[in-house]
Amino acid sequence: MGERNKTLMRLAGKPVLEHSLATFRACPSIGQIIVVMKEVDLERLAAEWHTTPQELGADVVVVGGAERWLSSRNGCEAANPEMDYLLVHDAARPLVTASDVEAVIAGARRSGAAIAAQPVTDTLKMSCAEDRVQSTMSRDSMWRALTPQVARFDWMLDAFAQWNVDANGLPTDESMMLEHCGHAPELIAGHSPNFKITAPRDLLLAEALFRDHGPGSSVSSPSSGSESSS
Repeated sequence: MGERNKTLMRLAGKPVLEHSLATFRACPSIGQIIVVMKEVDLERLAAEWHTTPQELGADVVVVGGAERWLSSRNGCEAANPEMDYLLVHDAARPLVTASDVEAVIAGARRSGAAIAAQPVTDTLKMSCAEDRVQSTMSRDSMWRALTPQVARFDWMLDAFAQWNVDANGLPTDESMMLEHCGHAPELIAGHSPNFKITAPRDLLLAEALFRDHGPGSSVSSPSSGSESSS
């Protein structure tokens, strides 16, 4: 998408960010919503959409870090410590439904940690240095990791604190850090499109889905819950 923040792009007449926030506001288990954004993007949101994350449904806004995992850590560390669980979601996945979010939270309540995921259906190939097929990998037990990713409050913060970039490299998601601490998140298969808007064609596909099902169709009726997550 170039230099533009994907969450500020137009989707069904609204910024992508607004769709994600509306979904989480529809979840009874969510007790606090924190948006992590750069100052320049906050200025763009105000200039292009004449609004703020708070007006769209956020409770708190914090500034991100140099890498994705540092932005995620900043958001989690700003959470209300009275919350039972921390939940991380890529706002560039605006089609996730409230019912799927609640399902992942329910998985975390059972197992301590859970992530949205999708079983791999394609044949997987391992390549060699020349971009030729080296071998065919079994897709049995293979999943694509999505978001949201949820864990107990203490587990999530401890996972961030223990991660050593020099020794382990950059983590690609929260589950990777939780696994490093000995926690095995439960895999929760979703029932809604939950792809991340990465290329222009993704935005076109998301627009078509909203057009076919109507604005706000990404929000469905979730199950109830008694504990709070952030």
